[in-house]
Amino acid sequence: MSLPLMVEIKQNFPRRGLPDVPAAVREQLQRSCLTQIIVPGQKVGITAGSRGITNIVPILAEIVLFVKSLGANPVILAAMGSHGGGTAAGQRAILADLGITPENVGAPVHAGADCRQVGKLENGTPVFITEIARACDAIIVVNRVKPHTSFHGPAESGLQKIITVGLGGPEGARALHRLGAAALPEVIPAAARLLMGKLPIVLGLAILEDAYEDTMQVTAIPPKQLAQVEEKLLDTARSAMPRLPVESLDLLIVEQMGKNFSGTGMDTNIIGRMHIQGVPEPAKPFIQRIAVLDLSPESHGNANGIGLADFTTRRLVDKIDFQATMLNVLTSTFVKRAMVPLTLPDDRAAIVTALRSLGSIKPAEARVLHIMNTLHLTAMRASAKLLPELRENPAIEIIGAPAPMHFDYHGNLLDTCCKK
Repeated sequence: MSLPLMVEIKQNFPRRGLPDVPAAVREQLQRSCLTQIIVPGQKVGITAGSRGITNIVPILAEIVLFVKSLGANPVILAAMGSHGGGTAAGQRAILADLGITPENVGAPVHAGADCRQVGKLENGTPVFITEIARACDAIIVVNRVKPHTSFHGPAESGLQKIITVGLGGPEGARALHRLGAAALPEVIPAAARLLMGKLPIVLGLAILEDAYEDTMQVTAIPPKQLAQVEEKLLDTARSAMPRLPVESLDLLIVEQMGKNFSGTGMDTNIIGRMHIQGVPEPAKPFIQRIAVLDLSPESHGNANGIGLADFTTRRLVDKIDFQATMLNVLTSTFVKRAMVPLTLPDDRAAIVTALRSLGSIKPAEARVLHIMNTLHLTAMRASAKLLPELRENPAIEIIGAPAPMHFDYHGNLLDTCCKK
């Protein structure tokens, strides 16, 4: 088969990173009402989730220093629902991989899956909270605000979600996800309102990132304004997200999927696929075939989102921890996302088979884009068929000339898209 010729391209996004992130955090904390609320000797919980957030360690460390300056005792609270296998050890391992350790942040890390029901929503759904959160005298909620990969509404990934699902522990996460994706835009704000009446939440600290994952904004929010301000920040975060440079593809090659790139392994906002029963698929981008080649080590075998692809490799499938993956999708109820796609022996076989499946489209003339993952969308490779469209995009630099794909002796792709 004549594979399409590929050329390296670079997509440029506006750079909005803060010059001094700790200083920005310190300024927000000093302007907040914490000095009037936190009392010396109090145990102050600071949430830490399971997502990879740029600068999360210096951000948490700065909050810890501020809490200590008020004479209180800060602790880091693992707030990740059922992630980490729903165990304290698993939670600590994930946080340690993110660099969130007592040595790095200056405070002990508390993890635990034990939780207690503290109320019910109007529809009868039970609402839970972890015992480690209940043991605190005050709680500072910290999280990145960004569009979610399973639903859209006034509160997606952010402060209200880490309160309800993160601090809800495995039971809290399961209770809310059982209602289905269509209900989450309403139940997450409702559950957050209930829990903010039960928990001593004294502040929310929202983090926004630009298309390069640089911290572009930190905002301290009083609890009474949390929902209103978070909705506005979500709009800002959505406008700053990276995108694929074209909206129609025959094949998207993804070098690596993983939990460190997206909760669904591949960000559904980027690939235009939801795969949730009863939830409509996005109109764009429209991608006929997706081939994902590998799973990141940071995923610890959790391949949630593998079902979003059409083709994969034996190398990836051999890395899957099916128990961890199953726990993740059973908690979310989005089981289609764990279904293993057609599995080929190596990268070349996966790419060739994906191209052959396109029917009348000649492989050499296919619209193909090759990315590192769905989080890093600066450096990528594009097929020659896309060049006329890409040349009209002022954000795109075309580097070099179209050339054949290169594979090693084992059939693995040698042309990688390094993070730049």
